[in-house]
Amino acid sequence: MRTRTRTEIKKDNRRGYLLIQSITLARIPLAVAFLIFLSFTNDSTASFIIAFLLLLLIEATDAFDGKIARRYNLASEWGATLDPFADSISRLLIYTTLASRDMVLFLVPLSMALRDITVAYARILLAQKSRSVSARISGKVKAIVQASGAFLALSGPFYWAHIGYWSFHVLSWIIITVTLLSSIEYIKDAVIALRHEEQD
Repeated sequence: MRTRTRTEIKKDNRRGYLLIQSITLARIPLAVAFLIFLSFTNDSTASFIIAFLLLLLIEATDAFDGKIARRYNLASEWGATLDPFADSISRLLIYTTLASRDMVLFLVPLSMALRDITVAYARILLAQKSRSVSARISGKVKAIVQASGAFLALSGPFYWAHIGYWSFHVLSWIIITVTLLSSIEYIKDAVIALRHEEQD
């Protein structure tokens, strides 16, 4: 069996990094497709199924890109930065589309934009202080709530008539609350980094 050269290993690593980043960034065009499709189609069952499948693909890329990167030792700080960027853009597109179809309150995408801007500035500060910018636990909880919420919101027209339209407001406010609270951990870490610099 031939021993692989260092050049071949580096080339394979580059291909691996490119593959992982492509999977991560795929969420954005998929979210654009979701927006276009849901904005210009009728409310048929077929339309719902296609939109549901697009959401499923988006969430699948989010669920597996990190696992694949860790499994094959391809995790990097660049990937840790790119992942939340793709999450923010794709989920903002998804929820803006859902809000335009009256499936969630417009405050949902607005709260997401406010949270993401705040966290982005916190991450910039953390990066400047050579601190990790990878996702925090609160960010992962937020991702789970937003992902689940998107499926529930998209399915709303099928269950509102049975359980009541109040669920529309409850779901929207749960997403808003969890989204805004998830920024606290990043803000706290940024403040701690600043305090440490002042003490040094």
